Amino acid sequence: MTNYPRDEFDRVPEFSNRSGSHRANGWAAAAATSGVRPSLRWLMVFGVLALLVGVFSFTVLPKLTGGGNNPPPVAGASSAPSQSPSADTGGSEPTGEGSATPSEDPTESAGPSESDDPAASESPDASASTDASGVDYSQAIGVFNGAQRAGIAGTVRTTLLNAGFTNVAADTWTKKVTYSTIYYADPSYKAVAEKAGEELGITSLIQTNNIPGKVAVVLGTSWR
Repeated sequence: MTNYPRDEFDRVPEFSNRSGSHRANGWAAAAATSGVRPSLRWLMVFGVLALLVGVFSFTVLPKLTGGGNNPPPVAGASSAPSQSPSADTGGSEPTGEGSATPSEDPTESAGPSESDDPAASESPDASASTDASGVDYSQAIGVFNGAQRAGIAGTVRTTLLNAGFTNVAADTWTKKVTYSTIYYADPSYKAVAEKAGEELGITSLIQTNNIPGKVAVVLGTSWR
């Protein structure tokens, strides 16, 4: 290895606090010598004081200002409704008068009792359409042509009208049938069906709900 003679650059102190000549007068050296700046110190103090004031205002101050005064107004508000029932008790006499008015309504209900008279007057009209045998001649009867012969439904309708029935209609049955039959919906219409069968000479009577209307006279091909 080549050995060079020592010169002035080799004569450097073995220990030194210098970190560089370009930083000797920089902000780090100033901070090291002067410590914390006074302005920063006061800013920290102000922040701590502001924090303490905030905690005091939100925790201690409401208790000192009497924040528990709200219950007395609530009690005062409840006292106002307590007076209103007392006023109602004072007005118990009008309630007694109100009870007298319903007592008058039953007396006026005697008026509707007079409406029974018109109902009784209508009963003779209903009995006028019903003979002694219980046949209601105002009952609707449908006459249907199931023989597919023109005119027979209208002829039978005229026969029933001449017999005293007042509500008879003629129409066409949905399909062709052989025997003439009178259908009725329930036993309350059996008397009407029997009377119609007596006038037309039809003895086949069948009770069923599968018919149009309550009483239906279906004329078949056997109709005279």
